[in-house]
Amino acid sequence: MGRSNGSISVGSDRIETKSLLSTWSGAHTAFLLTFLGHAFIHAGRKSFAASQSELEEMWGFSSEFLGALDTTFMISYGIGLLLNGYLAERLDAVWHMGLAVSASSLCLIMFGASAMLGISSESYLWYFGLVIMWALLQSSSIPCGVKIMSGWFINNRGTVFGIWATNGVFGNLLGLAITSLFATTTTSRTILYTLGTPSFMTLIIGLLQITVLEEGPYSFKETKQNVDPPSLTQTLMLPGVASYAATYACVKTVDTSMFFWIVFYLTEGIKMSESTATLLAMAYDSSQVFGSLVVGRLSDKLGSRPPVFFVALMAASLCSASITTVSSWPLLLPVIFSIGFTTGGPCMLMHTAVAADVASKGHSSATAAIVGIVDGSGSAAASVGQVVIGYVSERHGWSSVFLMLSALLGIAMILAMSIWIMETKRMSAESFEERLQSSKRKKANLSEDERGESPLLSGGNELDKEV
Repeated sequence: MGRSNGSISVGSDRIETKSLLSTWSGAHTAFLLTFLGHAFIHAGRKSFAASQSELEEMWGFSSEFLGALDTTFMISYGIGLLLNGYLAERLDAVWHMGLAVSASSLCLIMFGASAMLGISSESYLWYFGLVIMWALLQSSSIPCGVKIMSGWFINNRGTVFGIWATNGVFGNLLGLAITSLFATTTTSRTILYTLGTPSFMTLIIGLLQITVLEEGPYSFKETKQNVDPPSLTQTLMLPGVASYAATYACVKTVDTSMFFWIVFYLTEGIKMSESTATLLAMAYDSSQVFGSLVVGRLSDKLGSRPPVFFVALMAASLCSASITTVSSWPLLLPVIFSIGFTTGGPCMLMHTAVAADVASKGHSSATAAIVGIVDGSGSAAASVGQVVIGYVSERHGWSSVFLMLSALLGIAMILAMSIWIMETKRMSAESFEERLQSSKRKKANLSEDERGESPLLSGGNELDKEV
């Protein structure tokens, strides 16, 4: 099966494709299948999280065991991002992603079937093995997906990835809808239906990715450059990678904390009704979508992402610090919406559009590896952050929690400013170098003209004769 819709000539900015229609059709297919693949993965995660109460009540899983499974998943997922980012640059990204996404769906189906068949939670190795394998397989979706998308889209990446990165929010809403659909049934097969439905959808998309999806004409593979992909250490040393990884770690920790703890804070901390707290949590999720779209579009218009991140994170830090000063839902709604809006854009773009941008400037064969490093750093920091938040909330109260989150956003803001300064210096240096080279070319041309007109420099035969 052919994987190329066009060819690219190294050293030329012009790409020849077989037809404009085939390129656009391939780009649309890449967007849709990679978007749905990660969305259905998120739907499976959300269904699994929503099914934990049933696993505890009907199948005898303890809350401690389920918590250990969640922690194991997050750690394994972070490791998987690094591993899959490395492998995606050395293997066929389409087959790598398609096979891994398809196989991940089988892990979730087996988990549901195991519980239904009565395999108790005392079978630690079995359930931990399934969760580890599930995390490692599905962690291929983002690194491979961003690499494939980068091969189809080189312009307006902020806008394109701003839309594409909402796949997680879409998948979470889908997972909640699937869980609600089967919530009215209380048969022994409910857990299998709840986990099996998103798994079946994920399996179908994974198979479609293998059979339909192609790498784009802008991909490193299609350029046929004889350059080996860099190692993870070399990738980390590329300009901007470590800085963005640290920035994303701070923002991802805040985002994950809001996702997991906001309802608990509203219901337990300020005694709000669960229905109102759920609506406010939905406002946070929806605001992230708008934030991703707006921040992506603004960064494209400006031609630079760090200054937009800097302003957004500064606003997020201020809003996070002020959330405990209000307790009524009409006042909390704009505050929570603002936090989601201002964190959503940077959070969704840093491990997608920014990773693609950094790779294009540093090493075009490192896209997936950069995604793995940035996203893996965020996942690792977020997993540690949840433990810290539980400790701080019990010992020092929720005001200290949100001050801590505000401080993390402040650190991220400072890091974004440092990236902005470095980017400005680099652009100034490149501009100076271009002006210097242009000046040298003009002097060389002028010197050639003078040599062509002056008898002293054109051979001097007449002068020799006079002598």
